[in-house]
This record gives sequence, structure tokens and C-alpha cells, in this order.
Amino acid sequence: MGAMPNPYPTELRTRAVEAYERGEGSYAAVATRFAVSSRTLVRWVTRERAVGSVAPFKKGGGWQSPVDLAAVHAVVDEKPDGTTEELTRAYNRRVRKQQRVHRSSVLRALRRCGYVFKKNVRGPQKPTGPTSGPNGSPICSGRRR
Repeated sequence: MGAMPNPYPTELRTRAVEAYERGEGSYAAVATRFAVSSRTLVRWVTRERAVGSVAPFKKGGGWQSPVDLAAVHAVVDEKPDGTTEELTRAYNRRVRKQQRVHRSSVLRALRRCGYVFKKNVRGPQKPTGPTSGPNGSPICSGRRR
């Protein structure tokens, strides 16, 4: 998900709305002249008529993470070698039920805090020995190639 583009300058908005209000063409014609979409011009005109301004709205602050960083630090202190699954379970046990989060949220919070992860291969290892002998020939049980 990318960032929102910057809004059109207020001067451009004002000139386009004034041109439309003076009757210099339809929404489509004026919008084409000012290189904006018709729908954008309609919104600007509607806003000018409703509130008397075409100035862009203030940019929002974005989305806030639901993860409590103090709890994350405490969980990592308790389980410094824990996998993200283990850390998420420990985090979710520590916080209220309404504040529980998914593993990916904990992972993003850990990265924001500067924690580094080593990829571990978990699960059973091969119970058999090496598949090649010291000279590179295959080790087979009973059959020769």
C-alpha cells in the first residue's frame, strides 16, 4: 500500500472552480482545460458551494499499530530466542483480549524496534546419515547404480 499523493494546489483548485462558475464550459470542458478529472472538479465546486473553500483537507496521521511496544520488549526479554509464533503467543497472553494481535503485527513491531531475526530451520532433521560417501559415490543399501 503506497502513500497518498499530494493534493492539488489551492490556486489551481480556485482557478478551476472560478472558471466553471463563470460559465466557461461544462465540468468536462473545464476539467480538461485544467488537466483534472471531471469528478475532481465536481467535488471542488460542491465543496466551494457548501463551505466556501476549496483548500485541501489536512492530511491524516495514518494507521496506528495496535501493538504495545513495552509489552513486546518485555516478551522479548523473557524469550530472547523465541520464534515469532512463540513471541506472539506470549504477547497475546500478556495483553487484554481486545488487544490481541496476529503474528504479522508482532513481527512488524519487532522490526520497528530494531530486533534482528535469524532464520531457523525447525522440524525433524533427516534421521539417515549422509547420502554420499567420502569419494562422492552414492551410499546405497543393497543396490548399486
